[in-house]
Amino acid sequence: MITVKAPSVYLNESNLLAASGSHIRALGSSALIIGGYTALEKVTPALLPALDEAGVSYHLQPFQGQCTREEIQAYAGIARKVQVQLIIGAGGGKVLDLAKGVAEQAGLPVVTIPTIPATCAAWSALTVLYNERGNAAGYWPLRRSPDLVLTDTALLAAAPARYLAAGIGDTLVKWHEFAVNLNGNYSSLALRSSVATARLALEILEEHALDVYEQAPLQQVTPAFIQVTDAIIVLAGLVGSIQDGSVHAAIAHGLHDSLTRLEDTHRSLHGEKVAFGLLTQWQLEQKEYKELHRLASLLHQLDLPVTLRQLGIESEREQAARQIAEGLTLREGAERHLAFAVHIDAVTRAILEADELGTQLIASTADRQQKLSGSVIVR
Repeated sequence: MITVKAPSVYLNESNLLAASGSHIRALGSSALIIGGYTALEKVTPALLPALDEAGVSYHLQPFQGQCTREEIQAYAGIARKVQVQLIIGAGGGKVLDLAKGVAEQAGLPVVTIPTIPATCAAWSALTVLYNERGNAAGYWPLRRSPDLVLTDTALLAAAPARYLAAGIGDTLVKWHEFAVNLNGNYSSLALRSSVATARLALEILEEHALDVYEQAPLQQVTPAFIQVTDAIIVLAGLVGSIQDGSVHAAIAHGLHDSLTRLEDTHRSLHGEKVAFGLLTQWQLEQKEYKELHRLASLLHQLDLPVTLRQLGIESEREQAARQIAEGLTLREGAERHLAFAVHIDAVTRAILEADELGTQLIASTADRQQKLSGSVIVR
């Protein structure tokens, strides 16, 4: 059996929040709006008048913290207390995952409003759980995706470029992470569909990502920007939406989860951790140096981390690598589809090799820039 979970409606337009009232009113006449303080500052000037005009009452509930089971239960309790008919989540991945979990718990429809293009959380039928210390604590598959996704592209374009880079990193990982599972598992139509979708996202990023990232300070909504943000939210979300119950190894995301258990990494974003996880996966796959260098160069151009130090890790590198490797867990049976070994020693070695490659790349780039800045042109 194959299941596909996707939002009922996905809208992506500049300044669409001002005209969102009727779309939200179709789901209910009263809403609990959950968002981070910054996100609420950005969305409420357009969203609240739209709700007023559509006859939707609302209760604002700021969120600041981790997406834990306890927080989800607490906010679901608030939803029941104020007797709302739907949940609206506005912000980044943790807030949107919390809002989806609250809606699931309370049995209500949910609207997601991403304010940064950093993950596919606005689309996915999944809540990523953490504990109160910010350590990854598992995944909660939800019964359905959000009922309505409101992607205000002007809002996304105004977000700091770092979030765009993180979203690009998280999305380009998808194909490489899924494709390695096809070995011995080619009969899975769901997996092949996910790989094909991830490939489309990868092609869009290969064509546009660097240019869009370099132009991010201009905060312009260009056709290329829309393609990239749709790849981050729609295509990356769809990759995980097609399932048939089979298991696959998600190495880069598994390394992300392990990295969250090192407090030094808590300031790095999801996509930043996952990007370094992909560089490590390629070392495990024993890719040719030319390919490894090309990937590391791309990540470096996107200002994504290519070393442990860039992830915030200041402890002794061998010790840190071992700790990360020991924390990597894959779903039972997932490794049988891989054409390479995944054990603690191999992962430790791959992390150190990725770190060394990144260190060398940074040094050579800095040296090249220094030579260019010191050169004199004689006419």
